[in-house]
Amino acid sequence: MAQRTIHYLFGELFSQHIKFKDKQRFLLGSVLPDAFADVSDRNKTHFKQQIAEKNQGYFDFDKFKEQYFDLMQKDDLYLGYYMHLVEDAFYRDYIYCGRFRMPRNMEEVGILHNDYHILNSYISEKYQLRNILETPVNFTDETICDIADFSIDEFLNDMSHDFTENTVGETVFITENMLDEFIDNYLATGIKELTAVKNRTTFLKAIDLAYTRSKN
Repeated sequence: MAQRTIHYLFGELFSQHIKFKDKQRFLLGSVLPDAFADVSDRNKTHFKQQIAEKNQGYFDFDKFKEQYFDLMQKDDLYLGYYMHLVEDAFYRDYIYCGRFRMPRNMEEVGILHNDYHILNSYISEKYQLRNILETPVNFTDETICDIADFSIDEFLNDMSHDFTENTVGETVFITENMLDEFIDNYLATGIKELTAVKNRTTFLKAIDLAYTRSKN
């Protein structure tokens, strides 16, 4: 899945092309699937589905849309959440097309996470990101919390450090150029889907972005 700073960045880039009722709500929704209180809920918050016979997986943003479509029209939080799932589908499509070698063990997962820390400063500086997220009042009473328990305060506090991070070093799995390439490849498609949904239609299908795990 894409790092949370990328989701925030996509939200900012979308806002340059599309007018939201509440940009802050959209940005919060854009990172919310990663704010699960228990790591065992990761697949649940991402509406992840498996096709065992094909060794495939996909993020079922269609299911989310079916459940919350009316709220997506009224509340940008749900629109942002939907686009997070779409962006993760884009990311999987990108990394499984041969541009990216998946980590093979927990040590390499740690190296990938360090890549993300290094890239945070690059993203923040290049795009001049500014953190505007705050925990909504009475957030636990919101309908979105039917999906899972979200540790929103802890998550947003942790994420606030992404915007001032200064981890130095060379990345191993994903480079600045690859990050820019990912954004360039999918930004226009994301804008198109977001515009379609705001007009109560769609053109993307979740199953079409199913990915097959590569063998390292």
